[in-house]
Amino acid sequence: MLCGGISPTKKPDWDNIGKIISDALNKFAFKDDSQITDVRIFKKYAKTPKVVVQIGEY
Repeated sequence: MLCGGISPTKKPDWDNIGKIISDALNKFAFKDDSQITDVRIFKKYAKTPKVVVQIGEY
């Protein structure tokens, strides 16, 4: 699983993760999450649970 041979298919769903992150960044990273034009979300198994967010100007 940690080598990437098995993908995590359990909850949380990827769209729920994205919504939580975009709502949390409102007024910090952008005025409103309606400004988001490109998103890439993937889930991987890891020894330590975490969320990594990269923000760039498009």
